[in-house]
Amino acid sequence: MTTPTPLPQQTSRSKLVSLSENDIAEVASFIAVQSGRTRETVEPHLRWFLLENPARQPQDPLGFALRSADQLVGCILCTPQAFHLESKRILFMGSSSFYVDDRHRGQGGRIFLQYCRLARQWPLFGTSANPDAAALWKAAGACPIPYSDGELFGVLRWPPVVEEFVHRRNSNRFLTRLAGSPISNLARLVRPFKIDCATSAALQLLNSAEQVNDLSIHAPSPKLTSMRDLAYMRWRYFSGRDSTTAAFAFRSRRPDQEILVAVNQRTRGYRGQINTLNVLDVYPEVPPEEWRRIVGALAERYRHIVDAIVLRSQSPDRQKLLCQRGFQYRAFDAPIGWFLDKAKLLPTHDWYPVPADGDALI
Repeated sequence: MTTPTPLPQQTSRSKLVSLSENDIAEVASFIAVQSGRTRETVEPHLRWFLLENPARQPQDPLGFALRSADQLVGCILCTPQAFHLESKRILFMGSSSFYVDDRHRGQGGRIFLQYCRLARQWPLFGTSANPDAAALWKAAGACPIPYSDGELFGVLRWPPVVEEFVHRRNSNRFLTRLAGSPISNLARLVRPFKIDCATSAALQLLNSAEQVNDLSIHAPSPKLTSMRDLAYMRWRYFSGRDSTTAAFAFRSRRPDQEILVAVNQRTRGYRGQINTLNVLDVYPEVPPEEWRRIVGALAERYRHIVDAIVLRSQSPDRQKLLCQRGFQYRAFDAPIGWFLDKAKLLPTHDWYPVPADGDALI
């Protein structure tokens, strides 16, 4: 790591340091080892997510790390994001890539505490907390982001999903492969997907951030929600970093206007056999029946490509309607989204969160 700046807390075993742009390559190597990915995959992602972020200012912290014997053994990265309430812009400092090497797991609290000190200047938030990190957020006095304690899973094709279910409960390879065969389609008779597939023409593909910017999505928001300005849209959906990301205009009845719908695709399962479509954003906010129409249009458009549709940040009324239509609710071990407002910088805690906030599904 290049000339790290020591922070006040130090022990004979390890020390905390501030990260700079010159440290990205080393941080990427460490995260690759911790996450099971390759450095060649992680480093370009970090440079995009951290350095190209339009909300970042030159003086903003990049993150903090723990070093032991001149080796990186832990890190937490800082990712600003602009939100707004009515016409007021509110900058949050997000957290990302919180990793600690197994041999130093007891030191993770030191890194997180250093991040929490930023709460004197910004509200803090994170959207990818595992149960251990959630415990640290809670101990710091943070509150869960609404509706971040579970997700809805709508199955379009059962074989890869049944294969995963059997794999988790039975190590017999023959049974696992049998579950992944067409015979497992019988599961849809027990748990049918009861959302009518609307015409995919209801979704108009948007090819540029400027087309998104032309939608009627810029009125003052009565709830705390992400700022979807031109720079953010261009960075988040049109930077070319993820070929599966897509943004659509959907004609809503309530409100009676075209709204933004954004998605990406990811794989799940023990061998990556489940292809999922993740709904990242629907804005402005629409009632449950409009969500049914949106999901139906997405199911029609992607039915030959994905096995399941994943919905997060769903309010109880939307959860109820969608579960009645065949979605399954999957509870997380702890909320994955948290916010900390020690300095009382937020005028409200009434949120409209979406999965695109932070780093949970990128």
